[in-house]
Amino acid sequence: MSRINQRQMNRMATLFSVLSDPARLRILNALRAGPRSVGDIQRSCRLKQANTSKHLRVLRETGLVRPHREGTTVHYSISEPLIFGLCDLACGKPVVRSPKQR
Repeated sequence: MSRINQRQMNRMATLFSVLSDPARLRILNALRAGPRSVGDIQRSCRLKQANTSKHLRVLRETGLVRPHREGTTVHYSISEPLIFGLCDLACGKPVVRSPKQR
């Protein structure tokens, strides 16, 4: 394993901080199946609209999700699918790599 520089450590600390909130983990899990509208995310995660927006902003700023507008509706999707490998690892599940990652 190579040494981790200070910039990488700061990035990891930010990422783990973002992932430390159960509501954000629920949002990521809701997006596992594919893009969803903000309203769908709010309902499936049982969050209030203000909280949903706040958590989506944090996830967007960290680069884990990306928004895309379809008419008047904003849909979010995962922009870094490798995050699920990290989540699976933390949950004790075996990490299955796609053929591209091997």
